[in-house]
Amino acid sequence: SGIGFQNDWVTLQIGRGRESWGAGNNIQLALSEDSPAYDYAMLGSDYGNLRVKYIHGFLESTPDRVNRYITARGIEWTNNKSMVIGLSETVIYSGLNRPMDIGYMNPISSHLEMELNNRLNILEDPDTPSSGNGVWQISLDWLIKERLRLSGNYLIDEFVIDPEIEIGKEHGKAYSVRITYTTIRSKEHILTVFGSYLYVGTPTFRHSLGTNNFVQRGRPLGWH
Repeated sequence: SGIGFQNDWVTLQIGRGRESWGAGNNIQLALSEDSPAYDYAMLGSDYGNLRVKYIHGFLESTPDRVNRYITARGIEWTNNKSMVIGLSETVIYSGLNRPMDIGYMNPISSHLEMELNNRLNILEDPDTPSSGNGVWQISLDWLIKERLRLSGNYLIDEFVIDPEIEIGKEHGKAYSVRITYTTIRSKEHILTVFGSYLYVGTPTFRHSLGTNNFVQRGRPLGWH
């Protein structure tokens, strides 16, 4: 449900729903169409070869009065024939009675830049940020031939640069790939076969502060 406006180059929308970002069917990682619905506003723009999209929304308020929010921004390039390449950032942030953060309302802002430089509406130690959890994803959708299609996503949650210092931590990553081939295509029949592989690391989409995990009402926002 919601209300919006759309023309050839801009889309504005506010309401209750869900987003599904990434390439391929049923291999989305951070945001999928199978998640519970949430309230959000969306701004999108199409410039031909370049498309951009931004969302900002409210997930829920926990029984102990912690407010949880979601924001995401993405950019896609396409040759309008056979290939789409996308890059996106998705953030879950929360806090006790925390209002919506104006800093995240900038569609071109970066989660790390705002968090590490104290540009948020919560004050914390820059060396141990805990008010938000961000992931970054690159996606590819490629129609290699008329009947052969390759789709893939690679997501980074956190990199462990020095295991001797970051003891007990491991890379937070996820990736998925899907290959589709249409063997029969006629006016009467279509037969398509596909194979897919998906991996999500144990620490991916999780945070030391549980209210920043990629979940909504006890269910994942992305891959289950």
